[in-house]
Amino acid sequence: MTAATMRALPQSSVPTLPGPTSRLWSIFAAYRWRILATYGLFNLENLLRLGQPLVLGWAIHDLLRSSALGLAIFFGQHILYLGISTARRVYDSRCFTRIYADLAAGLVLDQRGREVEVSRVAARSSLSREIVDFFERDVVVVIYVLYSVFGALAMLCWADPMLVPWCLTLLLPAYLLSRWVGHQSLLLNGRLNDQLEREVEIIERAQPNEVRGHFDLIRRWRIALSDRDACSFGVLESLIFVAMAAALVQTCARPGLDPGTIVAVLGYVLMYVNGIVYVPLLVQQFSRLRDISRRMQSKSPGSWEPQA
Repeated sequence: MTAATMRALPQSSVPTLPGPTSRLWSIFAAYRWRILATYGLFNLENLLRLGQPLVLGWAIHDLLRSSALGLAIFFGQHILYLGISTARRVYDSRCFTRIYADLAAGLVLDQRGREVEVSRVAARSSLSREIVDFFERDVVVVIYVLYSVFGALAMLCWADPMLVPWCLTLLLPAYLLSRWVGHQSLLLNGRLNDQLEREVEIIERAQPNEVRGHFDLIRRWRIALSDRDACSFGVLESLIFVAMAAALVQTCARPGLDPGTIVAVLGYVLMYVNGIVYVPLLVQQFSRLRDISRRMQSKSPGSWEPQA
């Protein structure tokens, strides 16, 4: 096992603090330069994404005046954006698959050394992929949301400050929805993961009623999670429709705005509401992460008992 793995993972001789935060920090500390490199590329990618509505509006403005300068800038900006985005994705796969390989190997050796049942170690080694996904996807989504929400608001303050209050009104329902999603996710994912940890031993016993009951419970928890996601999606999409309609009416009603400015303003409003949509999803994933991290440090089964 590499030295990075030993630093990143809790071994029996290394004391660790409980909770997901200390575990995430230990993994980040062991691989910080690789992780920071991919985050640096993603920040450049988002800075270029933030400029896209502006340069698109500039291109429309110049084309309406028979000038190709704005179009050339838009073309160059988009080529640069594609190049950095592609390079970041290529690097991501190499960085995070290496971290997962080290994490899963260390987890198996640690848990078996503490005499955790093979069935639970197998389930937890699979779940450990979600710890790596936190760095690979969830932190990236957090950065995306920050650029989308605060970056778009900053650009709207410059382009059309009258729309900023409309956008800010979305924050309260998004916050309330996120609190509800977080509570439900922690409960439902706990019950689902409890059942997944029993899968290997249930398969080994191969009792028909027990096997059918096991997969039926998994089906029920996943349906409950899907229904919760569908409800969250419907509420947020309704809010987005109202916000976009209000922005369209208010922007187009202002005299003297050229089409390029209108396109840029609406682009930033769309960027803002798309960022808001991701907030409940982040809360859900962090709830899953809390449950998985607790299991990875535990010798015993999960604390939630599935209900029939």
